[in-house]
Amino acid sequence: MLLILFSLQLISVYLVQSLEQYYLRNYKESLENQARLLSVFMQPGFGEGQALTEDTVRLTREFRDLYEMEIIILDNFANVIGTSGSQALIGRRLIRDEITRALAGNLSDDVRFDPENLERRYYLAFPIINDDNISGVIYLSGSLQPVDDTLNEVKTIMLTGVAIALAVSLFLGVVLTRTITMPIKDVTDQAYYMARGDYSRSIKVETTDEIGRLGETFNYLANQLSHTIDEMSSEKSKVEAIINNMSDGIVALDGQGHLIQINPAARGHIKKLQFQVPALNRSGFTLLRNLIGSDEMRSFIRRQKPLTAEITGGTPEYIMEVKIAPFKVDKGKLDGTLIVLHDITRERELTKRQEEFVADVSHELRTPLTTVKSYVETLLDGASEDQAVRKRFLDILASETDRMVTMVKDLLVLSRMDSSQVFWDRTGIALYELALEAVDQLKHKVDDKIPRITIDIEPEFPAVFADRDKIMRVFSNLLSNAVRYTEPGGEIRLSSEIEENYAVIAVSDSGSGIPGEELPRVFERFYRVEKTRSRDFGGTGLGLSIARKVVEGHGGNIWIESQVGVGTKVSFTLPLTVISKEQG
Repeated sequence: MLLILFSLQLISVYLVQSLEQYYLRNYKESLENQARLLSVFMQPGFGEGQALTEDTVRLTREFRDLYEMEIIILDNFANVIGTSGSQALIGRRLIRDEITRALAGNLSDDVRFDPENLERRYYLAFPIINDDNISGVIYLSGSLQPVDDTLNEVKTIMLTGVAIALAVSLFLGVVLTRTITMPIKDVTDQAYYMARGDYSRSIKVETTDEIGRLGETFNYLANQLSHTIDEMSSEKSKVEAIINNMSDGIVALDGQGHLIQINPAARGHIKKLQFQVPALNRSGFTLLRNLIGSDEMRSFIRRQKPLTAEITGGTPEYIMEVKIAPFKVDKGKLDGTLIVLHDITRERELTKRQEEFVADVSHELRTPLTTVKSYVETLLDGASEDQAVRKRFLDILASETDRMVTMVKDLLVLSRMDSSQVFWDRTGIALYELALEAVDQLKHKVDDKIPRITIDIEPEFPAVFADRDKIMRVFSNLLSNAVRYTEPGGEIRLSSEIEENYAVIAVSDSGSGIPGEELPRVFERFYRVEKTRSRDFGGTGLGLSIARKVVEGHGGNIWIESQVGVGTKVSFTLPLTVISKEQG
């Protein structure tokens, strides 16, 4: 509207000024022609100091009446010698700027406001020239009121036209701008909702112009952003689920060292190490310093290269592998730090156990092999000639060979159980009959000087669901250990009871017992109580390990209770046949 108003005002001013100049120019030409005509009539009888003739006076009055103007005739000294108006001016000198310029031989005009009549008047001074001399001046003046009235009417018409044009332009502008601003408002609202995360809204596109294409582009942008953000949210959820369920601890710090991410595993590992867990958005440099030390932390920040360290702490002792890696480095600036905590306590323990296992196997095999080698060499050196010596040596060789064969068989059994390559032939087994058979087998293997064995298991005791051969091996191992560490005057007792649909079988003895500090390790491979506590023979140290594997393979538990000088009780559980069938 301001632009249209300014344009119309500029056009109106230009048009009014042009019309005014046009009318003034025409009026000047008219007066000039009249003055030239008068000068022609007056020139023959015009002389210095002469008054106008009656014909000349009548002529000026006729011109006045005809053209509605005032006519004053002046001589070359600017004295009034004739007028169409008041005769009182005759003889007086009339000085005007235009008259002065006319006396100099130049046609001159001017427009001035007449305060008496309250109008503008046009004044024209026309020089009368005779023989190249200025003999007088014809001074004409006429009212410009008709011109001003015409210009006012033109101004009124133009103002009315401007008002109508502005009204029409306002109406059309409102309609037009609404067609532009409404889609833009829709786009603005869409951008506002998109900024707040709402991508479900869409812009209604009704045109195919630039605004319509802008709306279509915004709808496409909203759909793409919604799809992209959904994918990012899905990926973020997956990453968070992975991180939160990892067994390794993940700690992330930003470029300023503030904690931005920590998963539950990391919290658990840090607590195990007895360090303080930092809060989110708090400094994590203290944790980093506790993990790798001040010197290593400064070196990492300076070099900005991955770092791996191994730390030990907590009670009981835990071993953690700490891996520290920088986030992307931009122009030498550390954007963040990733800390990974991996609990290698069990790995180190397994490695240690493996080393001990290899050492134990080597030790267990070295002794009988050394014995076999020495006896064979002795026999080869001539001892075989003595029949008594040869028989004794061969008996020892057979005993040591049986011991090594038993050890290898036990190792194979354990290896198969570890690799889940064992077939379980489970059936219903009567515990009382199994106990009787185990006791009979034991009595055939050893001499008669064994402790008294009591079977305190009812013949009607419910059957258990188990592999007969493997459970028989458990009974044999437990009874052999009880006999090995119980004096002949002692007692061994087999008992059973039912607890929560499981059979609890116990093998008790009145032997020397096991020290409390050794109880946690009695189920380890090749671990044996001191051989000095064995009466006549020592085992391989694999019996209880095999027993634990067999019992756990049946879904049961095994444990041991002992007191030095009082005796030992080994208990284990097996599922009853009724429960197993219901589960099947």
